[in-house]
Amino acid sequence: MFNFFLFVLFLNTISESKNYKSIHQIQLEFYNKNYVMPENDYDRIAINKIKRRDRNPSREVFGYHPYWMGTSWQNYNFNVISTLAYFSAEATSTGDLSNLHGWPVSGLINMAHENGTEVVLCVTLFNTNDLITLLSNPSYRTNLINNLLYQVQAGNADGVNVDFESFPASQKENMVTFISDLTSAFHTEIPGSQVTLAMPAVDWSNAWDYNSLANISDGLFIMGYAYHWSGSQATGPNSPLTGSGHTITSTVFDYLSKTNYQSEKLILGCPYYGFVWPSESNIPGSATTGTGQAQFYSQMEGSALSFGKLWHQTSQTPWYNYENTEWYQGWYDDSLSLSLKYDFALENNLKGIGIWALGYDGDNTELWNLLHSKFGDETPPTTPNRITMENIGEGSIKINFSGGENADEFIILRGYVNQPNDLDTLGVFYNKPIIIEDLIQGDSYFLSIVASNFFGESDRTEMLGIVPSSNPVNHLIINGFDRTTGTNNTFNFVLQHGSAILAQGYAFDSATNEAVINDNINIMEYQFINWILGEEGSSTSTFTSLEQDKVKTFLEDGRFLFISGSEIGYDLVAQGNESDQQFYNNYLKAEYISDAAAGQSGVYNGYGVNSSSLSNVINITFDNGTQGTYNVDWPDGIKPANGSNVCAKYTNVNYNERGGMGIEYTGTFGNSNKTGGLFYLSVGFESIYPETKRNEIMSKIFDLYEAQLSTGEITHKFHPKLINIHKIYPNPTNTSAIISLSIPKFESKTTFTVLDMRGRTIASKKIELFGENQILTWNGLNDYGHELPSGVYILSFQNGPNVKSKKVTLLK
Repeated sequence: MFNFFLFVLFLNTISESKNYKSIHQIQLEFYNKNYVMPENDYDRIAINKIKRRDRNPSREVFGYHPYWMGTSWQNYNFNVISTLAYFSAEATSTGDLSNLHGWPVSGLINMAHENGTEVVLCVTLFNTNDLITLLSNPSYRTNLINNLLYQVQAGNADGVNVDFESFPASQKENMVTFISDLTSAFHTEIPGSQVTLAMPAVDWSNAWDYNSLANISDGLFIMGYAYHWSGSQATGPNSPLTGSGHTITSTVFDYLSKTNYQSEKLILGCPYYGFVWPSESNIPGSATTGTGQAQFYSQMEGSALSFGKLWHQTSQTPWYNYENTEWYQGWYDDSLSLSLKYDFALENNLKGIGIWALGYDGDNTELWNLLHSKFGDETPPTTPNRITMENIGEGSIKINFSGGENADEFIILRGYVNQPNDLDTLGVFYNKPIIIEDLIQGDSYFLSIVASNFFGESDRTEMLGIVPSSNPVNHLIINGFDRTTGTNNTFNFVLQHGSAILAQGYAFDSATNEAVINDNINIMEYQFINWILGEEGSSTSTFTSLEQDKVKTFLEDGRFLFISGSEIGYDLVAQGNESDQQFYNNYLKAEYISDAAAGQSGVYNGYGVNSSSLSNVINITFDNGTQGTYNVDWPDGIKPANGSNVCAKYTNVNYNERGGMGIEYTGTFGNSNKTGGLFYLSVGFESIYPETKRNEIMSKIFDLYEAQLSTGEITHKFHPKLINIHKIYPNPTNTSAIISLSIPKFESKTTFTVLDMRGRTIASKKIELFGENQILTWNGLNDYGHELPSGVYILSFQNGPNVKSKKVTLLK
């Protein structure tokens, strides 16, 4: 391996205007002065075309190879690199290439191509005035495009990566024009080639048109590093995944929002380097006493192991400190923090991850092993996402999703309301979309997906639900609760919502909010939406701008929205922009009054307000962290706005000062003349207990919905075709049990029979129940009114050939 001497870089202090040099620019300028490329024989051999692999990495792994890393490429694991970007060819203001830094390196390209790795040439230009000259002149832009085409073709390579930095907002449109022309030329002249861009973590000068560039190009490489820099006044993480201020999380969500959720175009760039600062103390975040130094991973990992590696929980990154006449702190990324970033990219369905820069790990192997374990061709599939579950009629459903790359099969697991963690395998399928036939109409199916291949299984997806029906299904549940930190998200809260909707006699489909954002499902095909937001907050966004637009259209068309969540107002009003606030006031018809209106003061209870849909609804109790969902300790206090009415208040909370817990509205939205409806609870519906209380509230919501619907389209309730026992509870029981079931309307009465395990009849009677979600109480007695002994009994319902049975355990 190339034994490279590690230069210590002293970086420029960043000005308050944020017009500072990136690590790409600083290191290029440094090595242009301090590194001389050695002579080698690789430039004198023919360059071969790429060989396509039988099995690709599960995601894009995009790595920069800086020219100053010499022949370190000889030890790269190309099996886990999708694209290698040779850094760099330097452009001039007139579109010439002034320094190619050894391009094309035949040996590098051949080794990459032999392993199926694409090689692209990175073109750089970092001078503001030169960029203005280049981008504002069509002839210069064309000249650069032609020069890049020539060099990429000379290297038998696979595309180009553009790294232009420090250009002003005045060149935003010209940059889009240049990338459009560049992409068109490359796709035409080199079919199958790629055009990508290096992009800033934060667009301080609003110079980048994220959406247009994502639309035009093949990918945006987000430089997810230098959140703290050499000139930082305090020590801190180079690439914080989480925390206050700008983080990887906020950056990615900003890109997702501004690109209309084109996640398949986003590459999360991660650092193989960090910073060491002199500091006032050994406390994280202490003031720096001098300029920081950039160091490669290979050096910093060794230092951390020598001085004692520490973990910074807030940012989820490692750091270390030591004393040498004064304190020093080193902050970087290791295999654990990078693993968390890679998981974050996978969870958000990004195109992949990127590396600045390959070779910075030296002789260490742990980062290669991490890439292989996360993205290698011999790894388990990625977790499915953007999931939809839709009825297609006659007891058949369609499950569609993205993700699950390299899966050989998809396992569908079924959960139950009273057994959320006890899942059965409903079936194994080999293609998507998944079609499941012959399901029981009128029964609830709460389902998760696991993608599987020879090397293992993906994580189980969030749970969604569906009720098969032959009638048109007008009800949709959307799970928008994605938050994982600061809450207890089980990702199965569709259980509480779906069972309550079914209790009202309605079928439903369901989808993740990411599926809605990406148009994998059309919400305008539904009349009623139940949007789950739980404790979704500012870090993951309750309603993005794109979601807001879809909700506006939905409500303006005379539909009904039921939303519940404890941080909606805090996110959209307290932490949102003017557009968020207008959406909250005009479409959610609410005024945000306070954060933590209850909960923090020990209040976990509310009540329905007279003359509202929740009149006479008492004791609305929500979880304090002991009931299996999450602690609703920070629920918003809200009041009606723009024609809505209060429907629920917190118990023993000053409503005037702190606000209430629910509003309702029927009327027009925006400039529409159609009557829509809204019911908004500022605590997650799933956190309300017991189940009977949720059913009572949902019944009131549907009364409001049906009143609004009477002015609109006709909806469809269930008319079951088969007997079905939904559940028996409690089970086991020591006295009696409640049976929830659906029974078609037969000409004759249905027979209810209790049998012992030998099949002997213990009790039998005719019942007159029919319809969806009927309730029958079994008292645990035989035909003679005597109590039955402990044991397992079979409860059976029969009408002609139609029979349904379930077991119940009686314990005395």
